[in-house]
Amino acid sequence: MATLEIDKREFDTLVKREFEDEKLIEEASFLGAHWHSIDGNVCEVETYPNRPDLLSVEGLARAYRGFFDIEKGRTEYKVEEGSIEVEVDDSVEEVRPHIGGAVVKNLDLSKKVINGLIQLQEKMHQTMGRKRDKLAIGLHDLSTVEAPFTYKAVEPEQVSFKPLEYDKHMQLGEILDEHEKGQEYAWILDDEDRYPIIEDSEGRVLSFPPIINNQLTEVETGTEDIFIDVTGKDKDTVLKALNILTTALAERDGDIESATVDGEELPDLTPEEMELDVDYFQDVSGLDLEKSDIIERLKMMKYGAEGGENIRVEVPCYRNDVMHQYDLIEDVIIAHRYTNIDPELPEVDQIGRQKEVEDTAQVVRDIMSGAGALEAMTYVHDNRENLTDKIGAEDEEFVKVDNPISEEYSALRNLMTPSLLEVLKQNKHRGYPQKFFETGNVAVLDDSASGSSNKTKMVYVQIGEETDFTDARKMLQVLERDLGMDLEVRDGEKPFFMDARTGEVVVEDEKVGFIGQFSEEILENWELDKPTAGFELDLEKINEKLKK
Repeated sequence: MATLEIDKREFDTLVKREFEDEKLIEEASFLGAHWHSIDGNVCEVETYPNRPDLLSVEGLARAYRGFFDIEKGRTEYKVEEGSIEVEVDDSVEEVRPHIGGAVVKNLDLSKKVINGLIQLQEKMHQTMGRKRDKLAIGLHDLSTVEAPFTYKAVEPEQVSFKPLEYDKHMQLGEILDEHEKGQEYAWILDDEDRYPIIEDSEGRVLSFPPIINNQLTEVETGTEDIFIDVTGKDKDTVLKALNILTTALAERDGDIESATVDGEELPDLTPEEMELDVDYFQDVSGLDLEKSDIIERLKMMKYGAEGGENIRVEVPCYRNDVMHQYDLIEDVIIAHRYTNIDPELPEVDQIGRQKEVEDTAQVVRDIMSGAGALEAMTYVHDNRENLTDKIGAEDEEFVKVDNPISEEYSALRNLMTPSLLEVLKQNKHRGYPQKFFETGNVAVLDDSASGSSNKTKMVYVQIGEETDFTDARKMLQVLERDLGMDLEVRDGEKPFFMDARTGEVVVEDEKVGFIGQFSEEILENWELDKPTAGFELDLEKINEKLKK
């Protein structure tokens, strides 16, 4: 969740209506942006991460013009053909391969508007951008530079410029070592010998993404024409972020002009076309709405929509969260208002209770916490690299996600161990030794109707200067004692453990898990520099044994 601070006067002006504070707090929150407090003209608004288009007062106002029936339907943005060209050099391919660009002209920017743009930029960095690793945004005063621009990678000592908030020229390496932003985000470029820059036809640097812009191109009051750059590792994410920034500035009455980036005209503000089946909507939602009513509610959520055999829907160019009819159905329900839906008891003749394995999982959590381990909570979603290359596994026996919103979460984990290795990586700056555990789900491929099933497991890892296999074995013995069952360790092997320091965990001749000390190669893959050991157990099998 991202929390914004916006000026209510600006919001009212952009939405074209004045709202009572109570209406915003009580009713506006149904859109998915929660208005927590309004103190005079200062509003605190919290948005869900799936709606980065709402991370600005401009985006919020656009959405609420539809939600409150002021200006329904998809907003069309005109893009004039521009003259800016951006050449992309092959040298960035292995560093930060993708860039998008656009121009917005004839802006009238106050200090308050500029601060709002900076807030939007930083919130997108933290959410969509994964702390600038996945994408980074630059806003530049176009009058200070000369096109064409070149996006390329250079050696750290090859160029220098005055970064924002500094009054001296610094080489790229010096910026990473000395500048506040360089120190904060240097980790993104840790493994790179060359760093990406954007420069103009005169060799002047616009930006050193994802770190800092040149003081030369700083956007100030009086700036009328802005060049937007978005760089990153995933092209779809880069282009969607570019659309969000460009349309937010267009909401300030700016004129959009295209930029030719590596031969491609950007931004592409063409809406995505989808269809919504009315019968399917009624079955899923339980609402008996006519086609015309569904169309009106889609328009209230700023979609383009018209009838036919199915409803033809135009998804706005700035929405990155609409992938399935379910998403359209959810937005129709939001526009309809949850308060207008009569609750019904489901026709299910049974009493619900927690699964028995969850009772066992709670016992395990209590035991591990009592033994001094910290509980982690990580995502079931993971990615191929973590589940194969970085863990030393060759097969790809895991669930793959079709059309993932991010490559970072393009699979469902079949092991929990990689998740806790990532936790150790993220806590390298903390003191040692460290002990973490987690109970949670994995997805296992099988012959069921869905092709996979959830299984409940637990994992434990320990890292420290003198950590070894024995430390993991001692913690396993704590579980063995407090669960009142024999957890036998037999010979076994896993590709991520050291030879002769690994084994299978067995109960009554049935394998229920594995234990071992991680190899040097695996530690290097996860950027860990201290010995690490751990184990993973199948809690469903252990639960069955405990029931006997």
